[in-house]
Amino acid sequence: MTIKTAVSAVIAIAGLTLQATAQLVTPAPHQVAATAPQTDPLARAAALYATYQGEVTDVKSNGFSSASDIEDSLNNLGGHNPEQLTQGWMAYSALVAAQNPEFRAAVLDIEGYYGRDMLMTGMQNDVRYARTLSGGNSAVNQALTAVKADSSRLIGAAAFVKEQAYSLQGSGWAKGRLGNSKAKATNLFASTQTGIPARGSLVQAMHAPEIDTVLAQAGRTGAPSVWESVSSAASTIRVPSAVSSFGQTNRIARGKEPIADRITTLAAYRILNADPSVASSMRQAMSERETQGCLNMANLNLQQCVAAAHKHYEVPFCIGEHALSDVGKCIGKVSG
Repeated sequence: MTIKTAVSAVIAIAGLTLQATAQLVTPAPHQVAATAPQTDPLARAAALYATYQGEVTDVKSNGFSSASDIEDSLNNLGGHNPEQLTQGWMAYSALVAAQNPEFRAAVLDIEGYYGRDMLMTGMQNDVRYARTLSGGNSAVNQALTAVKADSSRLIGAAAFVKEQAYSLQGSGWAKGRLGNSKAKATNLFASTQTGIPARGSLVQAMHAPEIDTVLAQAGRTGAPSVWESVSSAASTIRVPSAVSSFGQTNRIARGKEPIADRITTLAAYRILNADPSVASSMRQAMSERETQGCLNMANLNLQQCVAAAHKHYEVPFCIGEHALSDVGKCIGKVSG
């Protein structure tokens, strides 16, 4: 263990007595289990984000051939709860960050030296602590690489969907009257209050033993978004292709340092294979008000756009602009 790492650990666990430190029995380094328990808060939250991304794949792949197609995409992409989607995005980012080998080694080193309980206490006392460990910034960099790929994917999908809004103007059914657009907006609002549950197949995929390989590749420079191969009915998540290497440094946007701190803290919990007893601390770290507020505004703008629509072909524009592009911009704000 380096002097810097040891000093950082002492600072983080300030408040614990020297006597408690002296009595601590150092356990063997805790290894990450091959299969995360089904109660793993990070994997379950990430499955919510995966469910949203699966719907993005569906609309990119299938387009709109009927009013029913538009209705389904509107509900599936515009009905997510902002808090849940934020937690899912944060969880996914943390799962990617947890694959950094230097950061993983530092977390296990600290655990072996001070003990698991004291390390957990340190992270609960100071959400900034985990990022000060060796490899902390590199871990964040990997997460931001994956986030940028996801953000670009959503903005690209938005362009595709909005293009359909223009092309559908030549279709007879698409020029038909929408009906009670205000009721559709009201139903969307109601859906966002409860959220859309994660699909069971994607919950299983996020808990699968192979998921760490996928997540490790997702953080590499040049890797496309892992969600390109994931539909709403997916049962597996494949390793992205066209991967180059680690190396490109992503700058954390001004004022977004607290998000980076939370991602790294969550990643440390993952490395420690934290059990449900710290689920409350993990959920707290997954909560991020600024992104949640941004996603909430995207939902409100979508509902207003739908309420003002008169023809079926107008709704894809609302979907593209607010349920896709705005979401991509919200999650992309963390990277400068």
